[in-house]
Amino acid sequence: MPTVPENGSAGRSSETARARAAIYRLLARVFSGKPSCELLKGLKDSDMLEALAAFEVVLEPEFIAGDEKQQAAELAVEFTRLFLGPGPHIAPYESVFIRGEGEEKPRLWGKATLEVADFYAEAGLAQAEGETPDHLGLEFEAVAALAREEAEQWESGAVDEAARLRELQRRFCSEHLLRWVPEFSRAVAGSTRSGFYRNMAVLAENNVRMHCGGDT
Repeated sequence: MPTVPENGSAGRSSETARARAAIYRLLARVFSGKPSCELLKGLKDSDMLEALAAFEVVLEPEFIAGDEKQQAAELAVEFTRLFLGPGPHIAPYESVFIRGEGEEKPRLWGKATLEVADFYAEAGLAQAEGETPDHLGLEFEAVAALAREEAEQWESGAVDEAARLRELQRRFCSEHLLRWVPEFSRAVAGSTRSGFYRNMAVLAENNVRMHCGGDT
């Protein structure tokens, strides 16, 4: 029979899981599409600024004071240039960065894509038809979903299930995210003309390194 932690311990574990989910959800939104005014406004919230600082991300005062509508329009152009093209761009897919066993070079819908899809199935995560499983936004959203579920299990007292979900997150982080997100983030930081995407690249790399290497 599992040992039930004291309420304070379970509460702290739940809070940690929800905080982890929030950061991964933020990153999923950042790298899945053009930023909305709502997203940019949320980044400027005092609590969010404090959370970002824990990952060594400090938003510029000019950005914080800027108009979200104008910023969203400018960043939409930069998002397209960075991740969509036309022309040279950074494809945000694990299989573009990771060469699978037996593959001569990384390729979209390569072995890495199939491995990510298999993990989603094992973890009970639904996959929408037509989506490429190893897109960075989807990988971040997968961890966010597991972290949210973990928090709910801590709150309901299901200790073993909460621990299983936390282990799934750590496994996915080490087997997938850690293998390519740092390289991807450095490519973004070196290519972007925007302080926003440079900061989000730092957040992505630092979050993955801290999650894979620690207890968060």
